[in-house]
Amino acid sequence: MTSKVISILPKNDESCGWIKQLPPRQVQPALSGKQHADWVVIGAGFTGLAAARQLAILHPQSRIVVLEAQRAAEGSSARNSGFLVDSTLNEGHYSAAGLELYRRKYEIKRAGVLAVQRLVTDLGINCDLEAKGKFHCTAVKSHEIKLINFSKLLNELELNHKIIEGEELLQRLGSSYYRMGLWTEGGVTLQPAKLVRGMVEKLPQQVELYENSPVINWRKLSNSEDFQLSTPEGQVSCQKLIVAVNGFMTSCGVKPNHSFSLTLTASMTRPLTAEEDEAIGRPEPWGVLSAQSMGATVRLTKDRRILMRNTAEVWPKQNMSVADLELRKAKHLNGIKRRFPQLGDDIIESTWSGTICLSGNNANVFSELDNGMYAAGCYNASGIGLGVLFGTEIANLASGKMTDEIRMIQTNSEPMLLPPQPLLRWGVGLRLMRDRFLAQHEQ
Repeated sequence: MTSKVISILPKNDESCGWIKQLPPRQVQPALSGKQHADWVVIGAGFTGLAAARQLAILHPQSRIVVLEAQRAAEGSSARNSGFLVDSTLNEGHYSAAGLELYRRKYEIKRAGVLAVQRLVTDLGINCDLEAKGKFHCTAVKSHEIKLINFSKLLNELELNHKIIEGEELLQRLGSSYYRMGLWTEGGVTLQPAKLVRGMVEKLPQQVELYENSPVINWRKLSNSEDFQLSTPEGQVSCQKLIVAVNGFMTSCGVKPNHSFSLTLTASMTRPLTAEEDEAIGRPEPWGVLSAQSMGATVRLTKDRRILMRNTAEVWPKQNMSVADLELRKAKHLNGIKRRFPQLGDDIIESTWSGTICLSGNNANVFSELDNGMYAAGCYNASGIGLGVLFGTEIANLASGKMTDEIRMIQTNSEPMLLPPQPLLRWGVGLRLMRDRFLAQHEQ
């Protein structure tokens, strides 16, 4: 069995505001020559790094190799909005079976939140983690019913939350833009690039990380059970293989036609001045998710920056050009000024793109694909918590160690089969156009 992967990736993208806040690090060399390892992990994001760490704990004498196509910890893991989400917005109207399905998905996401919190504590990673809940907000009166129905669902699950309106919401967010907000206790925000950088820096000693080493093909050797993977400058064989590439799974031949990727773009301001902070009321840091699909995701960070993400697209390439980002930057600035008209037009400091991986039925990938080959991914925009959880647990599964978390993950459905290209691309594009129209007052 042979599968082509990503032959040549674009240059490392320097645009991400989260990554720009970090000091430079020494990049590890690319894989070279012919080598052998007990384990190979493809991908050095949340999933791959968590898997490698757990493998090192379970197999302290084994050689564990991690292959990253670009610089480690600078892909989509470092580029998201920095939310750890347990309860996702749902308008209720559940049957008993539907309520139980939502409860199971909640429990998996909650386990992901706890996995990240344990990791941060155990490794002593400073990633600006704030466990103060999250908001779902709307600026449109007709969308308020969505939050009211969501509140009813949360009541049935006995999850702590509160609907906030008027002056209280203004004081909490520093913006009069929103009509209603629903705060849920279980949400966490953090600086994603700091978290994934910390995971790289805290890798166990026997984990060997090779950067700028894209896998151009792999195959299972006919005369043994080993896998052989080739990179531009080297080759490595291994007994067991874990694929942790999330949005690039289809390129690797993992669950083809069962997932798809969207490209999201975001902008981040410079830190607010004391006068600007005073003008918005000096609120505590917060994170807001929209009550409407394709509405804006917004954060006020611990270091007093505003993040705005209000664009999602089917994009044919991995990265966007400077010109592409400038066009989306204008949309981000418009979203910021809608919420904070007292801020200036020159406040944005950085704009970048990143990818998320989705399935048609909100299911995840977590399975043994072949004897000795495992994969985890497709997190449906919950990549931090599920990435760390699934990475840890796919290492347990591959090691023959059954856990309560694996049993819980395996209660989730498999990703459904999607239409072939180009029908899938057209269908997703049309759905995004519809959602953008419905969310035009939430962007």
